[in-house]
Amino acid sequence: MNDAPEMAPYARHVMICTGAYCDPLRQADRLYHRLSHYLGELGAYDNPVRVKRGTTPCLGVCYGGPLLVVYPDGIWYHSVDDALLRRIVEEHLGNNRPVEEYIFHRLDGAPQPEVIET
Repeated sequence: MNDAPEMAPYARHVMICTGAYCDPLRQADRLYHRLSHYLGELGAYDNPVRVKRGTTPCLGVCYGGPLLVVYPDGIWYHSVDDALLRRIVEEHLGNNRPVEEYIFHRLDGAPQPEVIET
């Protein structure tokens, strides 16, 4: 019996940490819900370059949050608020230009996404 689920294509996955140490003011859940709105067509299920989003109770850093990580880029952001979230969506996810001043970690050897002209 093979009832395995199917996954629609996607290009990136954004994870937001909701851990109490990382996010003591409890902003991550609100950011997660706003992310859906900000992504627009980038978040559409049938978009082959869609951006998936998720939350996690721990990214293993435990301070400087809210934290957000973009995979497969391997780019980690700190101090994410609503304004920065908008910039990440527009600049990084929409135009392949990471928001350099808020990056605190890059995964070595992470694939760099190709620029897709629309």
